[in-house]
Amino acid sequence: MKNLSTSKIQKSRRFLGAFVTGVAVLAGASGLAHATPVRADVKLSGGGVWRGDTGARVRATFTERGRQATVEGTVVRAETNLIVLEIDEGGTKVRKTIVSFDLKKLETLDAAPAAPAGGAEPEATTTDTTTSAGTGATTTPAGAKDAIIETKGDYPNVFLLPWEGTVGIGARHDEIEAIGKEADKYGPGQIIVLQVDSPGGLVIEGDKIHETMKDLKRRHRVVAWIKKAISAGAFTSLHCDEIYFMKIGTLGSITMFAGTTSVQGARLDAWLDKCGEACMIGGRFPGIGRAMVTNPELLSYDKDEETGVVTWYATLEGKYKLSDAEENLTLNAENAFHSGFADGIADTEEELAKLLQLPEWKEASDVGRKIHADWQRTLKECEKAKPLLFNDLQNPAGSDEIAQMGNQIKALTEIAKWYDRCYPMMVYEQPSLGPDKERVEDMIEDLRRRIADIKRAQRG
Repeated sequence: MKNLSTSKIQKSRRFLGAFVTGVAVLAGASGLAHATPVRADVKLSGGGVWRGDTGARVRATFTERGRQATVEGTVVRAETNLIVLEIDEGGTKVRKTIVSFDLKKLETLDAAPAAPAGGAEPEATTTDTTTSAGTGATTTPAGAKDAIIETKGDYPNVFLLPWEGTVGIGARHDEIEAIGKEADKYGPGQIIVLQVDSPGGLVIEGDKIHETMKDLKRRHRVVAWIKKAISAGAFTSLHCDEIYFMKIGTLGSITMFAGTTSVQGARLDAWLDKCGEACMIGGRFPGIGRAMVTNPELLSYDKDEETGVVTWYATLEGKYKLSDAEENLTLNAENAFHSGFADGIADTEEELAKLLQLPEWKEASDVGRKIHADWQRTLKECEKAKPLLFNDLQNPAGSDEIAQMGNQIKALTEIAKWYDRCYPMMVYEQPSLGPDKERVEDMIEDLRRRIADIKRAQRG
């Protein structure tokens, strides 16, 4: 693989710099001083509620990677199940999303500014409600969640979607959309767990997943539970709010290929940017995704063993080196957890429930499992039927030409139906008649014309 130029690497280093975990960077000024405040009630993890407006300045106490943290910032967005703050990080304005499950306390420091001329005047005060986890203090390992807190409020519903196979064929954005619609029935803020076991797949599907995941994360808490997430499987997982590994879990190696050759030039640059963006959407250092794409992208980190705070570098200057110029990055459960990339390690649903701060593993319904099972069954049926239909097309039965072409029409008619039922298997797995169902329909019409011509000639 051709190395990037020294100047390009230096430019990348200046752009990425050092990144402290826990802060999702979104560029651009907020313009809050001129926005009309929006009132919202935000649930706290202990069952209380903070009532306030966008534009207010607050102090938030929350759990992050198993430890308690506090930040001060301005409310950019507030909903029942999450709050987004604009905070100052080393002189740079960044945005921090905190979900209600982690939010321990919110204190209003300054009320929201008055609305613009002609707008409604916001209320001058807001209400804080805080709760305590009880007496005593314990230190949990970095990456683990706090102990379960019994609250007066309801826990969110859990929806598990097994997401297995080649991305674009066995694992698609369609199933992610479907489980999102099911969770929508219960209101925003539900927990959707993608149980990922994928060796990678199609770039075109990755583009669809990118948009699907961005939309889904606006409404729900999306979790990746990793058994195997390679290439497009890793790209999908990077979008998630939280990532948990099974002990045998692996994630990485997001190389894009054109045929059998990895892409270069502008296509590589665009893919690097998209993988970095996927990391940022999930609140992670963009250099992690970039290091999974191509060898010259370097990655290391330092970790304060007392506080658990991790600082990332797009260089090898950190104590812990994850990616050099020899091979693309693939994380395992151990280094993913130590670096804080993974939020925890769980092999069972019960273990995962504890990390998600749930009193038990209880799914709202088995719809996610049915979605997965239905699609896998369709794939297997198509995989079985397809070679038989192609054989009938290529070696049609019949005592004469008209009978043979009639059987070809029957085969093509069934093939056209499978394009509607199982497009990926018909198009991306060989043999294939191409991506367009219209070609199949044209072949049917051509055969019908030929039969009509033969019959006219026979009558003639």
